[in-house]
Amino acid sequence: MVEDAGAAASAGAVLPLNAPAPVGVEADARGYPAVLVRRGERLVVASVEDIWRIEDEWWRGEPVARTYFEVLTDDGRRVTLFFDHARQRWFTQRA
Repeated sequence: MVEDAGAAASAGAVLPLNAPAPVGVEADARGYPAVLVRRGERLVVASVEDIWRIEDEWWRGEPVARTYFEVLTDDGRRVTLFFDHARQRWFTQRA
């Protein structure tokens, strides 16, 4: 069992998990990510391992329409990112 810390939770004490983060992407002619730029580092995409699309909450004012890519960079990193069609921006999805 976890003991009560005794301190009241504040607004800054709770952080969202797995929050998307903006990322720069240079896409190829098909619209697939070819180069990622995050935190000043350029990561060349060696291969696109998986692609899937999510369209949800279409009945609300702000529907979700995203195309996800799981990519492998040339230095061996596996990165999940998505293109948000509503915002017209790229984001990484931290695991």
